[in-house]
Amino acid sequence: MNCKKCGAEIENGLMYCPKCGESIQLVPDYNVLEEELLSKVVEDKNKNKDDKFATGVYKPIEKVENNVSVEAPKTSSTEYEPKVFTKKIRTLLFIAIIIVAIIGALMIIPYVDSHSYDNIMNMAVDAENNAQYAKALGYYEEAYTIDDSSYEVIYGLGRMYYRVKDYENAVSFLEQALIIDPDNKKIYTYLLNSLSALDDTARIYELAQGATNDEIKELISAYIMMPPSFSYEAGTYDKDFLLQLSTNGDYQIFYTVNGKNPTTSGKLYSKPIQITEGTTVVKAVAQNEAGEYSDVAIAEYTVAYKKLDLPVVTPTDGVYNEKVMISIDVPEGCKAFYTWDGTSPTKNGIQYIDPFPILEGTSVLSVVIVDEDGNVSPTYHGNYIYQP
Repeated sequence: MNCKKCGAEIENGLMYCPKCGESIQLVPDYNVLEEELLSKVVEDKNKNKDDKFATGVYKPIEKVENNVSVEAPKTSSTEYEPKVFTKKIRTLLFIAIIIVAIIGALMIIPYVDSHSYDNIMNMAVDAENNAQYAKALGYYEEAYTIDDSSYEVIYGLGRMYYRVKDYENAVSFLEQALIIDPDNKKIYTYLLNSLSALDDTARIYELAQGATNDEIKELISAYIMMPPSFSYEAGTYDKDFLLQLSTNGDYQIFYTVNGKNPTTSGKLYSKPIQITEGTTVVKAVAQNEAGEYSDVAIAEYTVAYKKLDLPVVTPTDGVYNEKVMISIDVPEGCKAFYTWDGTSPTKNGIQYIDPFPILEGTSVLSVVIVDEDGNVSPTYHGNYIYQP
């Protein structure tokens, strides 16, 4: 700043000219041109403000850093920017979903494959072969949740429960396995060992009654002394037969046929028992060298002979004036016997082969039918008179 009086240069902050002592004027002189320009600027600013609010949309003007130029957008930012942003977001989301799906598949597929039925069963068998019975049991249980009807799983659970000494569960699954494979001696062995550990002789006897063959019966006889078995099942028969008694061990057999207890009143069995017409109750018991008895086996037999019909003879009795041939209807598997003198054809009869002629005079024809079991029909009696 220069002094208006002497023109000397004055430093900022001084109130008087250091040369002439003139006071310094701090308020600038009034300039008409500058005033008009200032009024014009204020007027334009107010007008712009009115224009902004007149449109109903207020758009604040962002400050721009020095030396940075800003290009006006070609289109409205409220219409353009959101569309570009949404498209990018959708693309990113789609890519993210694909990546998550791939990662999930890479994680799930190995898990599913490792927990498939076949893979679990293979791990169960490997663990069992390595005597890791508790571990094998876990695998069999997991496989059972996938297929509870699989014989391999059911039998495997029976074996593993036996190995870990859970005999009740072992019996449950082994019995199921036995229904599927009733002739499997290994299943019987596991089952018998489990029942023996439980001291359940009653169920061992039940197993013996359902045994499918002599090998199984012999296997069971190693656990308990079996009662005698009968060569014929209890029931009704139409002819006599010989009943044989037997045991699976080297035991003596005592029996009765009068309903009494064979343990106290039995007869030592040495030969087959004749079962004849009527009802016979046979009771038998086995005894070992120590004098111990098995359970008593009981069977009731009824023999009712076949009832053959009265023989059919053609022609029937009567008076004849000409010679006729007599024929007898013989059922299949049977024989016919006859006599002309009234005696019993069962003892004295002639076996019928072909039709035979009527006898001259008065005669009594007697005929019986005898089946292959020796059953005899009622006797046919006919009075024949032949008068030529």
